Amino acid sequence: MRPIETLLLLANLLTFCGLALPLPQAMLWLRYAALIALLIAVAQVLVEGARWQMIPAYALTGIFFLIWLLPKITRVNWATNRFVIGLTVGLGVLALALAIALPIILPVFHFPQPSGPYAIGTLTYHWIDTSRHEIFSTDPHARRELMVQIWYPAQANASAPRAPYMQDARALSPALARLAHWPGFVFEYLQYVTTHAAASVPVAPDQPNYPLLIFLEGLSGFRQMNTFQVEALVSHGYIVAAIDQPYAAASVVFPDGR
Repeated sequence: MRPIETLLLLANLLTFCGLALPLPQAMLWLRYAALIALLIAVAQVLVEGARWQMIPAYALTGIFFLIWLLPKITRVNWATNRFVIGLTVGLGVLALALAIALPIILPVFHFPQPSGPYAIGTLTYHWIDTSRHEIFSTDPHARRELMVQIWYPAQANASAPRAPYMQDARALSPALARLAHWPGFVFEYLQYVTTHAAASVPVAPDQPNYPLLIFLEGLSGFRQMNTFQVEALVSHGYIVAAIDQPYAAASVVFPDGR
């Protein structure tokens, strides 16, 4: 999980304890954990970005905040019979378990650290073969277009931002979900996954040239599908060019938005 996500889950757990358990004098500060959790939830959405796996955590944060706030502004009294209290606490435990389990089971993951001596750079090109008609299009003027992503040994630059796993995750994720017969939102969180590559950094000057490997995805695949293998190869001195083939890949997005 990402750092602020972890803080939010911890804050929700502390809030639950502060609301459900009798507290000694030294721990009365937990009564304000609901407010802290709400602030952390807002920070998490703004800084790291919301994802559907965190919806139970967001919902709990809001519910806990209301439970904490209402007695302060109204005459609501949460103290009722033991059955209602027990049922509420039990449902709270189940909701907490779900809120913690979802982002752990489906995390914003990290690729393994490449074992080679080279840093990794990447560039993406849009190529058009003006001499070749696009056989999958009914437009007689359409020409064959490809998106090609290249990874290469690069000069190390720790300050360079890491490139995203999927440059067009919002378009590609629903296509992957349809192929798996899952709801379209399932893979949207992949937009937050980053790689070990940096965009447009200088090539490593150690060698005058490097061996080139061409990667072709399978039917309904996508050019980044073997990123962990590509990064391992590039870190050992290979250039890898991955070709996205329209009408065969899961989804291909051109620079003009098509």
